[in-house]
Amino acid sequence: MKKEYWIRIGHVDNRLVIFLNGELIWDSGIIHDDPELHKKVEITNLLNQHENFPNELIFEGFNDTFNDSGDADAMNPWHFSYEVVGLTRDEAGHVTQENDVVKPYDEKHYSNPNIRALNNAYVLKMKGGEMKVVSNALSQQFSE
Repeated sequence: MKKEYWIRIGHVDNRLVIFLNGELIWDSGIIHDDPELHKKVEITNLLNQHENFPNELIFEGFNDTFNDSGDADAMNPWHFSYEVVGLTRDEAGHVTQENDVVKPYDEKHYSNPNIRALNNAYVLKMKGGEMKVVSNALSQQFSE
């Protein structure tokens, strides 16, 4: 049996940047109109999997100057969705078990332009053979 850890990115409207233990591991660049990305980022080899050693996983979502109307004073849309999962594979490589490491995130809002719309930081530690969230700090900036 082999254990793997993946981040699945669903939607990005504006820009999503992901850091793990201080290193940039994925950057969407600036994207508009809420595309469905269906991107997967494997983080297994980037995690410190020793018991009680922390891993800091940060998702930062940015809202640039884009808006639906073209009006400079209008609120801008942002939508970010992601999940962090643990997969267990058998000797043949088939997934035998999947579990959420982080509660799936899927939020869509409007906010002022040129801000950090989302800052979601998780501390992950290996406990009992599974990666677990031991702390989470979430900050969001939105108008509705």
